[in-house]
Amino acid sequence: MISYLPYVFIGGGIGASLRFSLSFFLSQVTRPWMGTLVANILGCLIFFLFHRLITHAPKELSSFLLTGMMGSLTTFSTFAFEVVSYIKMGRYWEALMILALNLILGFGLGVVILGGSK
Repeated sequence: MISYLPYVFIGGGIGASLRFSLSFFLSQVTRPWMGTLVANILGCLIFFLFHRLITHAPKELSSFLLTGMMGSLTTFSTFAFEVVSYIKMGRYWEALMILALNLILGFGLGVVILGGSK
């Protein structure tokens, strides 16, 4: 198990850098929470596609891509913070929209890519 740690570490650095870049760029041109939304949806898309297409990948690759890169690209804590912040500002509809977009699009990608019931 510990032998996979370097793969998680390197993937995590790449994913965190991608997330920071997305958030920085998108905050310049749109709403501050759009960076989190795009990072979460992109992370879900890559995660589900990888899981669907490469089911028997080496543990090193899945540790790097899924646990490391997608784990640090997507972010539940920032998503939760943004929703709570908008609620505290009294912007309930925007908070609800942030919540709904992240959940519906994220789970929706999983259902579409992995398929419904088997």
